[in-house]
Amino acid sequence: MLARRAVLLATAIFAATGVWWGLPGSESWAADAISPRGAGLGAIVETYAPGHHHIYPPLHMLLLTVLALPVLAWGAATAGTSPAALEAALIQPGPMTAVEVLARLVAVAMTVGIVHFTMRLHADPDRPLVAPLAGLAAATVGPLAYYGKTGNLDVPALFWATACLAELARLTRDRAVTDPRRAAVYAVLAILTKDQIAGVLLLPILAVSARWARERRLLARPTARAVATAAALFLVVSGALVNPTGWAARLRELFGPASRTWEGYPSTAAGTVELVRDAVLAVPRLSSWPMFALALAGLVIALRRRDRLDALLPALGALSFTLTFTLGARRTEDRFLLAQAVLVLPYAGAAMGAILARARPAGLAIAALAIAASLLGVASVEATLLADARYDAERWLAALPPGTTVEVYGGPKFLPRLPANLVVTRVGTDPIDARSHLPHVSEVVDPVMDPEARRPRVIVLSSEFSHAVGPASPATPHGVRAYVDAASHRFFDDLTNERLPYRRALRAECTLPWPLGCRRIHGSTGEPLWIYERR
Repeated sequence: MLARRAVLLATAIFAATGVWWGLPGSESWAADAISPRGAGLGAIVETYAPGHHHIYPPLHMLLLTVLALPVLAWGAATAGTSPAALEAALIQPGPMTAVEVLARLVAVAMTVGIVHFTMRLHADPDRPLVAPLAGLAAATVGPLAYYGKTGNLDVPALFWATACLAELARLTRDRAVTDPRRAAVYAVLAILTKDQIAGVLLLPILAVSARWARERRLLARPTARAVATAAALFLVVSGALVNPTGWAARLRELFGPASRTWEGYPSTAAGTVELVRDAVLAVPRLSSWPMFALALAGLVIALRRRDRLDALLPALGALSFTLTFTLGARRTEDRFLLAQAVLVLPYAGAAMGAILARARPAGLAIAALAIAASLLGVASVEATLLADARYDAERWLAALPPGTTVEVYGGPKFLPRLPANLVVTRVGTDPIDARSHLPHVSEVVDPVMDPEARRPRVIVLSSEFSHAVGPASPATPHGVRAYVDAASHRFFDDLTNERLPYRRALRAECTLPWPLGCRRIHGSTGEPLWIYERR
């Protein structure tokens, strides 16, 4: 028990380190996070307003919105209920920081929960160290330390999914446990957090259902009650009951052509082979090669115990997610393999436990090597946040004289925090109403993207655009929907190649001492940022 508590404490430390990354600020630096803007500006209304819909399922946004209600109430009390005035008050750094801190603390707690359920999944009464070692293997997945302190939906969805798997394992281990309602509710809560997580649960639920069918438990009354409870919960929370047209529209968007925009591999046999190869090679890099090798050995141990379906549930979840989501999304970045890493790597606990039982000195050395290598990855993730290039850019901008004219290009999530004493304008070709606004920043629409019409002294490119691009090349694939037109590409090409009357005054980059290495995660971390000054 002491070892498990130590692992949970270590997990909390990993997740909480760097939790103030980019704060205080009016926006998160984590791409695709629903906080602070979504939770702090009442976006949950889109789920339940007739005919409307939000791109994400509502559960986590609903939770964060409830936590943010005091901030929303403060905004209404000080600025009134006019949408424009309320937004202007709430997007200030103070309110948004409060919402973001709440969201990050929830993520930290859910990360600890993932490790807790992982240890329950890998509990071995004959080898008590297996569970804490499995938990440590999960806790030292590098991207988990990052997503465990952001407002992204990946950790919350995985939290509910691992809770469901742990409950399914309990149902298969103990024949006296016959009520699957808790497992069914966890499954629905996972899907209501992020649709794609259903892929993790599909094969495990089918496997347990097949066993229950053989044992004549599948059609029993407790199972029927569980299904009815889960269905009612889904209909109410998802909005399908009160807003069927909006819910149907969200499904069309989810499964429509827009979902194909960001594919990284061609939909061919050769593309699939390349995707699978890259995915297999990428999972070890999310932790370490020694931990991955031990996980494969632990998986072999689990496969040999054919009487223990519960031991195979995490592997079935990883396989299921790969088949139903990864092969469809055709992406192999850290975020798209996080679930597989958290589900597969803890099998290393079984291998370490077996080695320790046979040769304790050798087992201790092997376990120490694997854990140290994985901890190095976690340390690199944490250090990358602390060495974010935007901090250098902020120091450079803070040294400018008050009133200096500055133009910025890019989304708020990718920009440094901008001093209020500068005259800052954000330029783009997209309509102002379609933008996520920044405090103290004026918005300008320029169809030809020509800074000479305004002649700013300084130009700041966000980290999403701080790279040389050709006049017809696409923008970086991190959800960018603005600056994808020909005029923007031509401007970026001319600016970065210094064909305009601006020179690059600052190239801010993440640099870390060996053996640490900067980690690039979904366009949010480890990216450079360039600033140009008028000649």
